[in-house]
Amino acid sequence: MKKLAIIFIFLFSIGHLYCQCLPNYGIATKQLKIDSVNINYVDQGVGNTILMIHGLGGNASHWNKMIETLSIKNRCIAIDLPGYGGSSSVNIIDANKVLDFYANIITQFIQSMQLKNLTVMGHSMGGQVAMILALQEPSLITQLILVAPAGLETFTENEASLLIKYATPAFYESQDSATIFRNYRANFFKSNQETDRLILERINLTYCPNFKNYCAQIVLGVKGMLGHPVKSQLNLIRQKTLIVFGENDALIPNKLLHPTLSVQDIVDIGKQIPSAKLAIIPNAGHLLQLDQPAALIKIVQNFLP
Repeated sequence: MKKLAIIFIFLFSIGHLYCQCLPNYGIATKQLKIDSVNINYVDQGVGNTILMIHGLGGNASHWNKMIETLSIKNRCIAIDLPGYGGSSSVNIIDANKVLDFYANIITQFIQSMQLKNLTVMGHSMGGQVAMILALQEPSLITQLILVAPAGLETFTENEASLLIKYATPAFYESQDSATIFRNYRANFFKSNQETDRLILERINLTYCPNFKNYCAQIVLGVKGMLGHPVKSQLNLIRQKTLIVFGENDALIPNKLLHPTLSVQDIVDIGKQIPSAKLAIIPNAGHLLQLDQPAALIKIVQNFLP
């Protein structure tokens, strides 16, 4: 691991020579223009459609392992949210409503693509967006799959203020290779090739023209998650829902602000969704679709019709 860290630091120092500004999606991507926003997405397979929404700081490639298997019997569509991956950035005046903006963009995407009998699968922030979407447009969504979703854990006004104080564009712009390595490693229970890929892509992004926009988008996401809690509305979600967490999630619940909360405590909150099915995967961190993809795929396949 120490040797790998040294390699990353070296690559960081010469990264501008090898800058790759788009993620490795594994397959060709497509573009759909919604209003003035170009949405970049992956579309593979045939059958019932699963629409995948990534988390904060992520992109559609975070679903690569899931798509490889699930697309054999399903149509898998994974999008880049505005400001991420190959999707265009937008200026949002009210940061508290950014998740509502994402949900509206996805609603238009679903309608433009004429998607029916739709399962929406969201990770982390994407899970919170998926719940907002299901609440606002229930007729469009048949099922929800929430992978380590944000929105179940809540924060007091003082806690939210503290998070916002530190989540600034400058904070993310100033991260060095060691910090990037540590932050991405925290998403995994055990480092693997996907960990390395994400770290290198994030380091490369530092030298890209859209880097400042990327950092600004992360700040908007943090404010948006805090600005639209969904816990009080969970009992209104009528879709058949699967909630899956990694047993060793180091990000949810927040270990600094809520040290007494466990992953099981957060999962139990999901019981407020009337039809929720709950699962915890052992030896899995926050990004469990890349950390323990086989285990997650098995649970998802058992949930799907």
